Amino acid sequence: MQDKSPAFEIGLVMAGAVSAGAYSSGVIDFLIEALDNWYQEKQMQQQLHGEDYSQWEIPCHDVIIKAISGTSAGGITAAITAASLFDDITPVTQYPGEKPVNNKFYEAWVQKIDISEFLKTKDLADPKAQFLSVLDSSILDAIGKDVIHSVINNKSALKKRPYFADPLQVYMCVTNLRGVPYTISTQGADPGIKGHKMVLHADYMHFALGTNTEIVGNAIALNPDGSDASKWQLMVQSALASSAFPGALAARDLVRVSTEEYEKRLWKVPTSISTCQYYSYRSISPDISSVDTGSYQFLAVDGGSLNNEPIELVRSHLQVDEQHNSRDPQQAKWATVLIDPFPDDVAAVNPDTNLPSIMLRLFYALMANARFKPEELILAQDENIYSRFLISPVRESDRLKPLASGSLRAFGGFLHPSFRHHDYILGRRNCQKFLKEYFVLSASNPLFNSWSPTLKNNPKWQVFKQNKDESYFLPIIPLVGSAEKEIALPEWPRYPKEQLNSLEKQIKTRSQDIFSHLNNHLVNDWLLHNTLNLLWNFKQGMLIKRIRAYIEDELKKRGQL
Repeated sequence: MQDKSPAFEIGLVMAGAVSAGAYSSGVIDFLIEALDNWYQEKQMQQQLHGEDYSQWEIPCHDVIIKAISGTSAGGITAAITAASLFDDITPVTQYPGEKPVNNKFYEAWVQKIDISEFLKTKDLADPKAQFLSVLDSSILDAIGKDVIHSVINNKSALKKRPYFADPLQVYMCVTNLRGVPYTISTQGADPGIKGHKMVLHADYMHFALGTNTEIVGNAIALNPDGSDASKWQLMVQSALASSAFPGALAARDLVRVSTEEYEKRLWKVPTSISTCQYYSYRSISPDISSVDTGSYQFLAVDGGSLNNEPIELVRSHLQVDEQHNSRDPQQAKWATVLIDPFPDDVAAVNPDTNLPSIMLRLFYALMANARFKPEELILAQDENIYSRFLISPVRESDRLKPLASGSLRAFGGFLHPSFRHHDYILGRRNCQKFLKEYFVLSASNPLFNSWSPTLKNNPKWQVFKQNKDESYFLPIIPLVGSAEKEIALPEWPRYPKEQLNSLEKQIKTRSQDIFSHLNNHLVNDWLLHNTLNLLWNFKQGMLIKRIRAYIEDELKKRGQL
């Protein structure tokens, strides 16, 4: 009887996506559906045949998701994944409209987040309230409270999903506006200067979810039963901070128990460059002499500003004890899977010579350079890589841009729920195709040693690739049950023209309240106050019309109006 090989380990990485978080959530929704179906069928085979795998009618190997990292919209999706992990999740396959669904992914990303909510003025209702963001972030607070409430008030039996590690590592990237100081020691004439100071702003919050969290030294432990409500609140607040697009959405206050979390943090240090990954990990203590003792509080915004694809966080967790993972399809033991709605949404564009163009381009240049990872370029020289995979939007049509959420710099999905529903279903469809055709390894990989010859020779499981020496490949996550039924391509959505007038009114109301709030708070001189009011009343209509024209133009270019 053939023993099983060790489980294939997976790290999920969810990139920043703004409103296309609906796409990432659709991917995760189908991934969980596929794994639930497979493991339920495996349980039945176990009851029928025990460990006599030669009799099994479906693949018998195991996979385990060990870590999840997310930034921006990916951070919110990671938080919802953690909160949903021990609950039943009903996959969304049809458009339910406003009917309730038993699915936190769809509920949050399609049914609740909408431009009509962002243009409300709940955040400015108190005349003494600070102006925090162009958009009203109250709906995000409400979604966060719902997530926490569902965890700490869950009275049903916790659902066990053996394909998630216990504990599951969850990382959420944030931009730490306070920063963490470090010092490079040097010798110099001034004894009062210890060296060259640097400040780290690309930060992350690290959580461990499960019943065995005591084995994790440098993570915030989350209990599945929600008994530690304050830690779940911190997790949700971290997700909201990760998605706080600068200026558009409200920044968030976060707090660490102490700076020890930074002292224990491990940093990747390359030791050589090869076709395999050779790194060591070491701690680097910050210069805490300039930081108050005790808890460490900081204001945080969008993690995607500095790290939009946090691959290394999960890779470092998969690479236990600095073991090297082969990237060959015959030997790979683990892999990262990046879910990226906009993998190629960058361009090297020379700006105009006027000052506004230069300043705007400088803003994007700073973000792009902070995200630049030369070590990833080095690892990418070999295209025959089976230790890292990508799920990105594909729509089999003549459309150049597959996502309905892609307009307005990825804020377009907030305009209408049909846009977000389209992207959600497309995410499910793309994940299905990815698992069936691309998330595969060579049939000779030890992962499949316990498969019977009958299973290996069944065309249902075999995947053939052009220009490959391998005879055929086999799926890491096979599709069984409801996951086998092909998901239809969703219809391309269009924005109802009759809603443009209502949208314009909402923008006008929100902009008027913002102006009045700022004018009342910042201007004390009576004459200047009234002069600004007159100018605003004169120019507001023109500004709103230009915003509407911009929205219409974006929708028309994408065939959505």
